[in-house]
Amino acid sequence: MDIPKVSISLPTHNGARWIKDSIESVLSQSYANFELIVINDASTDDIEVVVESFVHRDARVVYVANETNLGIQKTLNKGLRLARGEYIARIDDDDVWAEKDKLERQIDFLDTHLDYVLVGTGTIVVNEDGVELFRFLSPVTDEDVKNKILFKNCFTHSSVMFRKEEVLSCGGYREDEIARHVEDYELWLRLGVIGKLGNLPTHGVRFMLRSGAIGARYKPMQLRNSIKLIQIYKQHYHRPFLAIVFAYIRHVGYVLVEELPKSFQRMIFGVYKKF
Repeated sequence: MDIPKVSISLPTHNGARWIKDSIESVLSQSYANFELIVINDASTDDIEVVVESFVHRDARVVYVANETNLGIQKTLNKGLRLARGEYIARIDDDDVWAEKDKLERQIDFLDTHLDYVLVGTGTIVVNEDGVELFRFLSPVTDEDVKNKILFKNCFTHSSVMFRKEEVLSCGGYREDEIARHVEDYELWLRLGVIGKLGNLPTHGVRFMLRSGAIGARYKPMQLRNSIKLIQIYKQHYHRPFLAIVFAYIRHVGYVLVEELPKSFQRMIFGVYKKF
């Protein structure tokens, strides 16, 4: 088989309800030289049946099943080890790529900006019915990203494309407790130390905000671990003291927002993402 230019990593756990649309959005890309690696992390639904239908239809779809549940961090690293492409793109099982030329634009960017190690896009946030709630663009230039990255994650995970060798050389996704549920944010902070980070000024991904997602049970842990990451990487980025203060305020704000109606929660979430 020809070696693909880009490997797309799609980990899933009980994502049969959504994954068909995610895969379709990948297969409809204008750029064709890719492999899509779907890793089933010991699901208990009929995800295998859904994915196998695509495997029979398109040779670019690779299906892998974990014998036991490894969790997202180890499953993402398994995807890195299996990938044959020069670049890695990410998509989650409940998100879809909104632009047919997303891959092509990101490949062109990394091919011509050799000092950049990662590029993402802006995001369209939708509910479970696919209705748009709001959209936002992420910081575009490396300077803008590094001015804000201690204050918030500047990348939607399903939007990014990065250089495989650089990620492997710095250890891949961190698997220990400090990166639990913030494994993507930690990797971006680490990559920013060795190269440039940026986003295209496009809305390349439709990110599904499921019911109760803002109040997800892991949110407090995400906030606590984000504070720890700020302290680890503070010497590499701007305004670390203010970022830590902001993180504590955000932590308190999260508790207060939990008491508000879902419509207000989503409005506040939208304001925060556009900050």
